[in-house]
Formats: sequence, C-alpha cells, structure tokens
Amino acid sequence: MPASTDTRFLYIHIMKTGGTSFAELLRRTFAEHERYPDAVLSKESTLAHRVAAYTCVPQLIRDANERAAELRIVRGHVPYVVRGQLQAQFEAMTVLRDPVERTLSYLKHCRKYHEEHAAMELEEIYEQEWFYESFMHNYQTKIFSMTLEESVAQTRYGDRDPPLPPREAFVEGEPLPEAAQLLIKESLGRVTLELFSPATGVVEADAQRLTTAKSNLREVELVGVTEHYERFLAELGRRYDWDVGAVPRKNVGAAGEVSSALRERIARDNALDMELYDLALSLAL
Repeated sequence: MPASTDTRFLYIHIMKTGGTSFAELLRRTFAEHERYPDAVLSKESTLAHRVAAYTCVPQLIRDANERAAELRIVRGHVPYVVRGQLQAQFEAMTVLRDPVERTLSYLKHCRKYHEEHAAMELEEIYEQEWFYESFMHNYQTKIFSMTLEESVAQTRYGDRDPPLPPREAFVEGEPLPEAAQLLIKESLGRVTLELFSPATGVVEADAQRLTTAKSNLREVELVGVTEHYERFLAELGRRYDWDVGAVPRKNVGAAGEVSSALRERIARDNALDMELYDLALSLAL
C-alpha cells in the first residue's frame, strides 16, 4: 500500500551515488517549503550557506526540527545518526555504490572541479591524504557508523597553523577569518567541506564500525544501489506512490581509462566498504 500523505522521508545522501539526480525527482514530488534544504535557501543564499545547510549536522538538525510541521523530505551529506535527532518521525532511504566506482567518480569530480587537482593523474589525487581520509577511505562505513558526538565535533583532520576557527565564527556577510583565507589559497577545493562537513577524516573505520554500519543500514526502510538505480526508483513508485517518471542523470563522472592497478588498490583499501556494499546489494530490491 502507498504511504500516507503524512509520511516524512530522510534521504542520507552519500557522495557520488546519484543523489544529485534524485533531487530532480524531489522537486517534482514536493513543494519547495516541504523540501530541506530548499525550504531554508533563497536566491540570495551564498555558496557557504548552501553547503552548510546540506552538510553541517548541527544546522540540519536545527533547521529540520524548527520546520518539522512543514517538511516532507530532508536530505543531506550527513551521517545516519542524525535520524535519531529529528523530532518528527522519518522513513529513511539511501543509495550506496560499489566502492571502487564511487571512489573513481569522486576522483574525477576532484579533477573537474578542484583547481589544485586539474592537472593531476587520478592516482596522484588518490594519494592526497586529506581527501583520501575524508571522502574515500571506507567512507560509506563511516557515514553509517559515526556517533552524534563525532558528527558535530569541530575536530578537523590534520594539524593546521593557524588552526581553523569554529563554524560559529563564520558570519554571512562578514570577512572570512584569516585561517580560512589561507586555506582558500592552499586548497580551494576543500574550504567549505573543511569548515562545515562532519570530520569523517578523523574517524578510523574498523571491524566494530562495520558491525555498527551494517546494523544501521538494516534499519533503513529503503536501500538502493547506484548500479541498479532503476530498481530503487521503481520501489519508490510502488511503495510510496511517487510519480517517478524519467529522472535525468546529473554530475555523471567523465569516462576515461583507469588502470587495473588503481582499481585493485581501491578495493583493498576499502575492504570494509566492500562488505557493507554487499549487504546493500542484498537489501536493495
């Protein structure tokens, strides 16, 4: 039976799994005031504000709870643990991706959008320690195993001098703190992520975290995988009576030759994510 019109949804958007394409479907399904983060953004919102709304755990929780009566869908690049902090009841959904393909897609994203990576080989970007630990190394396991304390911590990966100020120091319309200006010169590609995203880089994934991640993934009402995305969409239509239609693919990574050595290396480095992905395959319809 389709879900009632009172059903609320939480979409845990794992980077490079097809979530940007999914946003097009949400725009057709829900009014702007029913969609987070759209409901709190405007044409005047700065890039930093938009990134913070989508990635900053404290802000997402605060905004979603303040608008609980109106919101039908909340989505963001946030760990699963935020679900327990939302005052309204949400049905969770997420899409995982083969760890090798997800990592390759992220590497190509870095080369396309980050000036400091534009001339690098994929292998060179993969060896960039901050990016590797923050968004490639067993990233999906981290997202589904992080605690609330870890998700809201101000800790950043690696030491900085001067250290970056707390998120509260960034006021829209005010000049950026000096440390942030220095980071922009050093690595523009990581500025907003460093300042607002959960510090996944400081989390060390291990067997216990994998157990936690599996347990949490089993709690998700609708699990999909990028490789069978059409099944995920079909189940949305069947279970919740969404008018899925055709969903254009956006942010699709550029094609290109990738060495078998790099693929094998990514698979070895992401053994925990490989196991979590196997579970996702079994849960996906």
